Amino acid sequence: MTGRQATLLVWAVLAAVVLVFQLAAVMSGGRRPGLGTMVRWLTAGRVGRCVAVLAWMWLGWHAFAR
Repeated sequence: MTGRQATLLVWAVLAAVVLVFQLAAVMSGGRRPGLGTMVRWLTAGRVGRCVAVLAWMWLGWHAFAR
């Protein structure tokens, strides 16, 4: 397995995990928070917003700058 294949595999696994958690939130009828609620909770404070911006910058640099 090449490095590119391993990277794509990791991204696919992460996307599948997010999808499963979102589906579980939808199917729970409001008992579990969804993705939007979690992002809102994480970015409610100044530190969370800074971390989100840094994570988005890191993602953009590594995924889209190639």
